[in-house]
Amino acid sequence: MKKNFWSTRAIGALLLASGALVRPAQAAEPLYQETFEANDGGWTPMGDTAKVKWEQQADNVKEGKGALRFDYSIAAGQINLLGIPAPERPFATLQAITFWVKASHDAPMAFVLQEQNGGRFTSQFFAPKNKWQRVELKPADFVLQEGNDDPKDANGKLDLDKIEGAALVDFGQVLAQFAAGPNNPLAQLLNVKTGPRTLYIDDVTFSATPLAGEPAPDATLIDGFTRPQAAWFSIGDIGLQNIKDENPENNALQADYWQEPNHLVAIVKPVSRGVFVNKSGLSLNAASKQRAILIVQLEEHSGGKYNTMLEVPGKAAPTPVTLLFKDFKPADDSKDNNNRLDLDQVKQLLIIDLTGLIGQANTLNTLWLNHIHVK
Repeated sequence: MKKNFWSTRAIGALLLASGALVRPAQAAEPLYQETFEANDGGWTPMGDTAKVKWEQQADNVKEGKGALRFDYSIAAGQINLLGIPAPERPFATLQAITFWVKASHDAPMAFVLQEQNGGRFTSQFFAPKNKWQRVELKPADFVLQEGNDDPKDANGKLDLDKIEGAALVDFGQVLAQFAAGPNNPLAQLLNVKTGPRTLYIDDVTFSATPLAGEPAPDATLIDGFTRPQAAWFSIGDIGLQNIKDENPENNALQADYWQEPNHLVAIVKPVSRGVFVNKSGLSLNAASKQRAILIVQLEEHSGGKYNTMLEVPGKAAPTPVTLLFKDFKPADDSKDNNNRLDLDQVKQLLIIDLTGLIGQANTLNTLWLNHIHVK
């Protein structure tokens, strides 16, 4: 997968167009809010099939009397985006971004923030089919995109006072580009589905007030699953949700999917540089309805991919596991320049279920993960 579709000129052009729109002066708090009660709020579609419509049908409105409808297609050669106009007031005091989304399909999504003359930062999440999903983000959730064609950032961090625009992107479009072409084996392997899509979005707020109920910062924690949305994205036909418990320590990520021949399913958590530095391993709890043969993979910015295997028995209590980085081996498609896992280069964690792909299952499975820490 050589091509980096996060760095298309379309994204940059859309964000610049959004930032150029003049918005009425906002009250001190919230910094920006669009409820779509009167119109489409000036949101900007971009792409061959991208369209927006002010929606008033009750079934497609979450709050009040209006929402925004975004229509687009997933197809080879197309990237469609939805842009947010930037208000006049800068976001130097930004603490939280919240909104509701409802997708016509299970959708791995990315919310993108662009700095003026700086980098592009994204936060991924999962939108389940035909259900309103609350999304709550904070600045620390955003990861700098560092592909060869991505804009460079002077200090490697999100500067809130330089945010000039934002966009919402369906990551399924990116997968469709990799699986394009006649008889492309990736189309079947990744179970890529093309065609028209619809996304509804409502009650968008940029706020200087922190998210409620946030735990104390923990530099070793990959995900505490405290948010309404699953902050991972999926590859293949897989559904994701956060499962909340009265004791937040028992919150978990739940993945529902078929283990079936010739199809690959994976979940992915992008991470910022430095998360794995000076650490010896990864610890987690795992449980599975069916037996699951998993690959746990760390991918570097340089193209290196390093794996270790994890077998989770079916119908068993959650099992604590520690995976030592010294045991991770290069993947078959690893393209590293030094054939060594460099922890300061890690950009994402992948968990891949191979059980169906290698012909050892053809059944519906549910996988639970929690207590994911570096140590």
